[in-house]
Amino acid sequence: MSEERLQAALDHARAAGWQVERVETDYERHGMEIARAAAAAGVDVVIVNGGDGTINEVIQGIAHTDTALAVLPGGTANVWANEAGIHKDPSDAMLDIVRGVRRRIDLGRAGDRYFLLMAGIGLDAEIVPRVGARMKRLLGAASYVLMGVFIALRTKSRQVEMRIDGVDADASVYWMLIGNTRSYGGLAEITYRAVADDGQLDVEVMHRGGVFHLLADGARVLFHRHDRSPNVEYRHARTVEIAAPGLPVQVDGEFLGETPMRFEVAPAALTVIVPPSLRSKLFQQPAIGPVDAGEGEAASERHHAG
Repeated sequence: MSEERLQAALDHARAAGWQVERVETDYERHGMEIARAAAAAGVDVVIVNGGDGTINEVIQGIAHTDTALAVLPGGTANVWANEAGIHKDPSDAMLDIVRGVRRRIDLGRAGDRYFLLMAGIGLDAEIVPRVGARMKRLLGAASYVLMGVFIALRTKSRQVEMRIDGVDADASVYWMLIGNTRSYGGLAEITYRAVADDGQLDVEVMHRGGVFHLLADGARVLFHRHDRSPNVEYRHARTVEIAAPGLPVQVDGEFLGETPMRFEVAPAALTVIVPPSLRSKLFQQPAIGPVDAGEGEAASERHHAG
């Protein structure tokens, strides 16, 4: 985003009576530090100009507080902005923020790290660390697709010991996705039944890989029929505990580490600002109120601020 477009968006907030301070992230996890300090200072809203990775950093600092998250889309991918109906144009997005409504939604947690969108175990977590910054800048979200084709044919299923909501659920796992929201990379709705404020996570397990299963189940995804495949298991859960060691894990598109790991829902852990006109099956609960003119902090990712 150009400097001029970002400043024009911030001017819209100031014209609406908001006090806005701009802070740029300079290093890994700086967004978390900025957000945590803002919440401690009683800031009403943290506005993130960046992609899903920057948003993930920010939610670590404002989860379980009254400080709300708002987004000016940027970065390589912004799945949350698409799901929440946020305009791509920064000025239009800012107008939706200052006129928006507050919603309280769930977060997922993988170990001690929160996630807004999803956690992936196995296949996609193998892909994430292999997509470098230069590749993302050149190809954007397509970089994950291209790398994914190569990795998908090399990844093998593993027999995994796990517990879901306290019940043993050992299974062969090629890829597991634990979703708080529906869209996967803005490409398909894999956890298509997910509701962001129902106190549950949606768990999808693909048992076997290979060309046949990838093509067959991939086609079913387009029609929301993949949960009918004998190769796919789909359920709702509050906790998933994976005991098997060495499975890679990613959250919100960022590599986190390896199993063993516990995944759980954090009900009503985050307040978000969404457009007042939004109509989405992602939300069941009513909005908790309009956004009042107040104090905001704009955390912009330096690499995307132009």
